[in-house]
Amino acid sequence: MKTRITSMLAALCAGLFMLNSTPVSVEAKIEKANQIYEYSVGNPAKNKKTDFVKMDEAKAIIEQVINSGYGNDYPLAWIVAADIMEEYYKKYAGNQSMNTACEYGYKLVTYAIKADSSITSISSVVSDEDIQSIKARYCNRALSPLLSCLQKAQELSNSSSQADLALGKKYSELIIYALEKSSLFSAFTDESKPKWILYAKAFRAQCLAQLDGSKAEDVEAAYRALYGTQYESVAYSALLNYFRDRNEQKYEEILAYAAEHATGEAASQFAFMNIQNLYINGRKEECIRQIDRFLAKFGDNDQAVSVYLMKGQIYFDDKKYDMAENLFNIAARKYPNDERAITMPAKCAWMKAQSSDLKSDREHAISLFKELETKFPNNPDYWGEALYILYDNNHQPQLRDKYKKYYYGAE
Repeated sequence: MKTRITSMLAALCAGLFMLNSTPVSVEAKIEKANQIYEYSVGNPAKNKKTDFVKMDEAKAIIEQVINSGYGNDYPLAWIVAADIMEEYYKKYAGNQSMNTACEYGYKLVTYAIKADSSITSISSVVSDEDIQSIKARYCNRALSPLLSCLQKAQELSNSSSQADLALGKKYSELIIYALEKSSLFSAFTDESKPKWILYAKAFRAQCLAQLDGSKAEDVEAAYRALYGTQYESVAYSALLNYFRDRNEQKYEEILAYAAEHATGEAASQFAFMNIQNLYINGRKEECIRQIDRFLAKFGDNDQAVSVYLMKGQIYFDDKKYDMAENLFNIAARKYPNDERAITMPAKCAWMKAQSSDLKSDREHAISLFKELETKFPNNPDYWGEALYILYDNNHQPQLRDKYKKYYYGAE
């Protein structure tokens, strides 16, 4: 197989030499680097190990060609470079030098992609069969280092070091480009391919969010790429944390979107957060609309009682005491163990009685506070002072005096 590939590369090289006017010295350097590589590369069948002293020489020559810009004219330069980098990747992979292995793996994948791109563009020189053979060869060679970079990107994305985060972003972006956009992996159909792309997008977003100098629009775009995936809740939470102190308008926009589109167990949490935000910012009408939607969708959720109470509080604050009391009564029936729901109807009746001259309003409030006294006999803060004042206002001193000790204005 190696003889076949070598002959194909030779034919490719010869054809390209005839198609351009690059100085012969560059052609000679590429050929020399390839010859040193073939002489130095190990051969397990013959118990021959790679000679890295010689390989260093080949690497220096081919990198000089590539860094000079001639690699774009010669696919063979990228092929030789990829072959050489594979030896260095294998040397360091699987031991305590994975950082170094990933550095060479990154170069190997990059060179393989460039070789594939340039080879595909010259099908008039090399047969389709040979091109496909070369593509398959370098796709296979690039896969292992690509996955090593993916694993390393995950580690780097959790680092607090700016250098690590920058490297994690770099590795992640290579993986996304290689698997999603490059023609080298276009025919690669492993069932894990979509997962690898998704993981890389998640690591890229995490690195970007922590990197100093990242543009806000880039961070947002990176996390938006995770919407509709298993990481959507992570994306919403990360963006909310990112924009909370940076851009209030953007924070509210993302929160509203999450409340509308989030799925799974976190859906109710984002909806509740949105309601809280609307309430805190005094956007009462929109808050009530979102509360009604929440109750229709998550009526059995543990947070539903808080949502009921929040809506009741809006009516209470607007002095719509009858509406508030009715809502609190519904909450009290649905959540009979929630003290907030149980005590709020009486507070509504109290506020109405204080602003009313009707004896019926005072008597209604008294009946509700008496219920609280029965339910919470050991907690007079709920009913003591209120009953003293209500009985006093209702001109019932014989009933009032029992609660005088709870009236904080009493001497």
